[in-house]
Amino acid sequence: MSWRGANTCAERKFGSATRKRIIMFLAEKASDDGSGIWCSKGTIQRHTELGETTVKRTIREFLKEGILIETGTRDHPEDGCQVAKARDR
Repeated sequence: MSWRGANTCAERKFGSATRKRIIMFLAEKASDDGSGIWCSKGTIQRHTELGETTVKRTIREFLKEGILIETGTRDHPEDGCQVAKARDR
């Protein structure tokens, strides 16, 4: 977990409780130095109990807004895995 990232996200407004929950979950999964987040959308969905469409839409929004930067993907047998880096703002 990146404590710095989690603290930054906790202080920032993201526009809805859903967006806040997803970004806080991603902060929990971030590497200690904040260099990456290895987490599938399916994992986000299972742990946050949010719908698949909601998770996918929110991740797309974060990427479009520059909150997350996609750095690659890796194969995951169940639901794929997206590699992202949270952007410091």
